[in-house]
Amino acid sequence: MIEFNANNFDSLELEVQERAHEVSIFTVKAVCDGLDANVDVVNVGFMKNLNMEITCEKSGFLEALTTNIHRCEEDEAYELCSRAKEWIKKLQDVEE
Repeated sequence: MIEFNANNFDSLELEVQERAHEVSIFTVKAVCDGLDANVDVVNVGFMKNLNMEITCEKSGFLEALTTNIHRCEEDEAYELCSRAKEWIKKLQDVEE
């Protein structure tokens, strides 16, 4: 889980932008792990100053993967990209 230092949602948005690649890679990994384990929610981050967890529910898994996969490609995390692409295809097939 990624720990954020933000004190409010505005500073969280800035911190996420500054740590975009780290956040994207962790999000994709967490969602793929969650899908492998067939869970309904994955923990993505924790705002320690507000004692608040940041989660992604199963209904948002496809969007989380498609939104973040490009940063995994930019960071050359090809094994993770391959895993994410497999899950994207499976999730898209289920939606059809």
